Amino acid sequence: MSALYSATLSAFNAQSWVFREVPGMEVIESDFEAHHTKVPLHVQVYGEPNIVCVVARASVAVPKTHRVHVAELIMRTNKELNLGNFELDWDDGVVMFRVTNIFPQGYQDERIIASLVHSAIAEMDRMTPFLGEICRTPRGELILLRVVDLTKRQDLLPPAPVA
Repeated sequence: MSALYSATLSAFNAQSWVFREVPGMEVIESDFEAHHTKVPLHVQVYGEPNIVCVVARASVAVPKTHRVHVAELIMRTNKELNLGNFELDWDDGVVMFRVTNIFPQGYQDERIIASLVHSAIAEMDRMTPFLGEICRTPRGELILLRVVDLTKRQDLLPPAPVA
């Protein structure tokens, strides 16, 4: 077990997050209840290069008929992100948010690992209602859907956290 994987396990335990380890790999999987949806999460540690990669998945698959609009939504969203990015598996219609951190050799910070997890969950939760709006649009009405206008809807965003 790499030191970084050990730190990742400690970060999950310190947060009291329920998770499962994937046997034979330095991988943790978990499901988080967010504001809009349940977010499946996959955390993979690459011990030797000291990398943690966190991937959150949308709970809804995008139909083939709607993928062009979702691809536009992802492109417009990624343009505004400072950390991580959204991806669309074109073949399966799965939307993911991926964030990765490369740690200096011999350094593991559980707070950074927890922050990566929080970021991935928050970003996927923020994206979910926009994906839902696109996926619920009847195929015949997609030509009328303007993704740029959809992204401006404040009513679809989760409430700001209370400090």
